[in-house]
Amino acid sequence: MLSELLIRSFVVIDELRIPLGPGLSVVTGETGAGKSLLVDALGLVLGARADGGVVRPGADMAEVTATFEMGPESAARRWLAERDLGAEEDQCIVRRVIAPDRSRAFINATPVPLQQLRELGELLVDLHGQHEHQALMRKDTQRALLDAYARAEPEARALAGAVCALQSARARHQALQAASEQRKARASLLRYQLDELEGLAPQVGEWQDLNATERRLAHAQELMSGITDLVAALTEGDQALSSGLEHASNTLRQLARHEPRLTEIASLLESAAVETAEASIELNRIAGSLESEPADLPALESRVARWHELARKHRVPPEELPEFQARLSAEHESLQDDEEAITGLAEEIAAREREATELAQTLGAKRREAAPVLARAVTDEMGRLGLGQARFEVTLNPEELSANGYEGVEFLVAPAPDAPVKPLARVASGGELSRISLALQVVLADVCAGPALVFDEVDVGIGGAVAEIVGLRLHELAKTRQVLCITHLPQVAAQGDTHLLVEKAQTEGRTISSVEVLTQARRIEEIARMLGGIAVSARTRALARDMLRG
Repeated sequence: MLSELLIRSFVVIDELRIPLGPGLSVVTGETGAGKSLLVDALGLVLGARADGGVVRPGADMAEVTATFEMGPESAARRWLAERDLGAEEDQCIVRRVIAPDRSRAFINATPVPLQQLRELGELLVDLHGQHEHQALMRKDTQRALLDAYARAEPEARALAGAVCALQSARARHQALQAASEQRKARASLLRYQLDELEGLAPQVGEWQDLNATERRLAHAQELMSGITDLVAALTEGDQALSSGLEHASNTLRQLARHEPRLTEIASLLESAAVETAEASIELNRIAGSLESEPADLPALESRVARWHELARKHRVPPEELPEFQARLSAEHESLQDDEEAITGLAEEIAAREREATELAQTLGAKRREAAPVLARAVTDEMGRLGLGQARFEVTLNPEELSANGYEGVEFLVAPAPDAPVKPLARVASGGELSRISLALQVVLADVCAGPALVFDEVDVGIGGAVAEIVGLRLHELAKTRQVLCITHLPQVAAQGDTHLLVEKAQTEGRTISSVEVLTQARRIEEIARMLGGIAVSARTRALARDMLRG
């Protein structure tokens, strides 16, 4: 519920603080007093486009603040909670500041984008101004109203989500399929390259081992001959190094009896003899390993040549062939995963199409059942609201499956019983649209919970008994929802639970609009003025009293 509207420096308004309560609040005043400015200001604080021209001359900026009371289960409170915008309070304060060159919006003192202000505004107030009721001509608005009447909003939301998921799956499937031929060609090339590499089966570290083995096999004879000669020189025959070292060591031992310092040298020669013997053993071991190593040098050279060939072909160093093979294998596997993904997405698309079809059929059935009932109810209400024998119809036009279902929804009106039905935009004037909107709101009052309703000039072009019926309908609607109505008709004004009077006056050379909450006595005077014009008589006051007593 809108509990207070504060307006500062807005057009001809200096500062207005307007308290509002539940039920029906009516706003009256002379033409040009600024009644519709209240609706314009409310529209701005709910996210309408701002124009720097609304700033009162002489002021730096205009400001509109709206205070709303929220129930614990209200949609607005859930919206605020989802965005961490102070949903823990029972009160929501929405503020809009407009300067000539910029505009700022706040929700509970937190700066927010204008789009968020609009989203919240739709949950708080249903605005039917002189221009806003044009939204009734939009097909998306008409569809939403029918779904609300059919109590099919859960199905409509579920269908929108299902179709969104279906479209996403189709887009991903299309993207994968678009590159299908390139993937197949790439996979074929990779398979050929992998077959070549798998035939070689290169192992990490093998290239270094191959080169070392090739060098040994290529020089095997030279190695064996040199090792044999060295072993002979070290340990074989009287001329062997080991024999010479042994003889020298023994000689030094004998001489050491006369010169002790020779003992240390003898020990060095003995150590050299031992190391010479160990060197001979190690040479024999290496010679033995060379004799046992396969001597298939041509096969080895062929494998080395194949390593070189594949390395040149793929433009990588030979030692990197194993890593290159691993990369190709991973890429090839990922391409196979893409094929599996395409198959999986096709199955997902089929499942989501079935889901969307079932939801659309359920939604369509509810719409077909509700459409004629809504049409009859609105037609009856339009008659009560002074639209004569005009006829209201709801048509469902078959369409391809979309987020809106299998049918487009359109509201049609026939101005007379024998006239053909036509879209609202082609047959309804502004005043008629406003009353059709009121008729819809009355019919939908039981199924559309929540936001406050604001009607600007809902009574254009009517009077007499029809005006009284409009007032009664607004009052009836206000039993379940807060209603604010700007009116020129005393029959409507008399039905208000709260009466606000807008007046315009000259103060120190400035034009200023003000708002007064009328007492009972002041209401009698205002309604008498509306009945009798400038000259208020005792008769018009008496009639005003009778109207207020109902």
